[in-house]
Amino acid sequence: MYSDSNRRRPAAVILIVLLLLLLGIAGFFGVRFYRDYRARLQAEELSESYTVPTTLDNRPENPVDFVSLQDRNSEIYAWIVVPNTGIELPILQSCADDLYYLNRDLDGKYSRLGSLFTQSKNALDFSDPVTVIYGHNYFSGGMFTNLHYFEDEEFFNENEFFYIYTPTRKLTYRVISAYKYDDRHILNSFNFSDEQVRRDYFDSVLNPKAMLRNVREGATLETDDKLVILSTCLTGGYSGRYLVNGVLVNDEQTK
Repeated sequence: MYSDSNRRRPAAVILIVLLLLLLGIAGFFGVRFYRDYRARLQAEELSESYTVPTTLDNRPENPVDFVSLQDRNSEIYAWIVVPNTGIELPILQSCADDLYYLNRDLDGKYSRLGSLFTQSKNALDFSDPVTVIYGHNYFSGGMFTNLHYFEDEEFFNENEFFYIYTPTRKLTYRVISAYKYDDRHILNSFNFSDEQVRRDYFDSVLNPKAMLRNVREGATLETDDKLVILSTCLTGGYSGRYLVNGVLVNDEQTK
């Protein structure tokens, strides 16, 4: 007669065989799944390496038709917008005479209003530590006349930025001060390539010695900042200049 242990032995063997079979099947499908996964992953990596990623173009639109402007006059190189002043005008620089556009319009014809212009001491890409843009203040308005709006403290506080467009860029400037200045030619009077001279001048921009002044609370200037000065005559024929100073805070490529 068989004992109970003898009767259980074949059942145990069968159970072990079944377990081994199940493990074998699981291993087979596991290896296959892993190989399929690796093949799919490698295919995706290969596809990505030859595909140019598609991203949304978040560059701002350039609202200025520089092609038409430069067809009219090739010395038009930028456009300035000072919100709430009506100042939306081209900026020129003569290759022959720094004062050419003082009393000439965009077509080079005589005009008492002149045009907005920079001088040859300034690069055309606004990369200088200090760029000065000149424009007339005229009793009938136009050009930089309305920069004098910044004499009003409330207007100064509520209008913090102006913008300059080039054919490929939008430059945003924060107005940090506006004040009455003397009649010195700024670019001829200061060597802005000297860091200490630049530092001292920037300090004066933030703390001008003038009765007629507005300064942005908390504004600072670092020695490597880019400053644009909007310069116009004083009202009433007085000698000196009225300056609106903006520091570059954003430089964007445009569409």
